[in-house]
This record gives sequence, structure tokens and C-alpha cells, in this order.
Amino acid sequence: MPERLRDDLDTFAEEHGYTGRSEVIREACESLLDEYRETDYEGQRVLATVTAVFGYDEPEIERRMMDIRHEFDASIRSNSHNCLEDNAGCVEMFVLEAAYEDALRFIGTVRGADESVSVEYTMVPADVMSAEIGQQ
Repeated sequence: MPERLRDDLDTFAEEHGYTGRSEVIREACESLLDEYRETDYEGQRVLATVTAVFGYDEPEIERRMMDIRHEFDASIRSNSHNCLEDNAGCVEMFVLEAAYEDALRFIGTVRGADESVSVEYTMVPADVMSAEIGQQ
């Protein structure tokens, strides 16, 4: 674990009343595992947006993102790469249409690309979106 992350965890623990970084890590792990235990969309097709943020000019991460794009090509409906102002970082954005399980696998793969990649996502059932769009 990078020193900066350890320091951030220690600061976070102190500011939020945790007994230490271990308690913060435990709670974060439980939250992540709960997220993947979510079964509301199990067996359904979903639409997902996935945003990954990482450092500028990091060729290994960029290469890994390209590999992920190829691996999940059948599920990716849109993808864009944007560099932030003053080379502050890069943002990789994906729109997926896939089985729920495949979308979770994609998110996990992006999260695992490198420890410096921050990932956020949203997900909705594809059939709900189709019905809502059809009513307009």
C-alpha cells in the first residue's frame, strides 16, 4: 500500500472517529463485498456508466484500459478518454449494456487495473430504461 494512501487512511480514521486504519479498511471491504452481493438486477440486462480516473501519462494503465476495452467489446456501447486540465489526470468513461453479472465483472476488472485507478459507476435495468423511453 502506498505511503500516501496509508497517511490518508490514518487521517480519515482520526477525523471520523475510527480506532485506526484497520477499522476503516474493514468497513470499506464490507461495503465493497455487499455491493457485489446485491442481487436486485441478477439475471437482468443492465445499462451501466463506469468512470475511471487515473494519473496522466501512465502508459501501463492506458495499455490496461485498452486491453479491457477489447476484452469487453461486446458489452461496451460507448467509450471516451479525456485528459484533465494541466495534466491533472485522465478520465476513462464507459457505457455498457450487458448482463448484470458481466457488468459487475467489467467493473471489477477496471477496479483491478491498477491501485491508482478510482472507479465510480451507475447501473439501471435495461428493460426499465426501454419502457421509460418508449413512453415519451
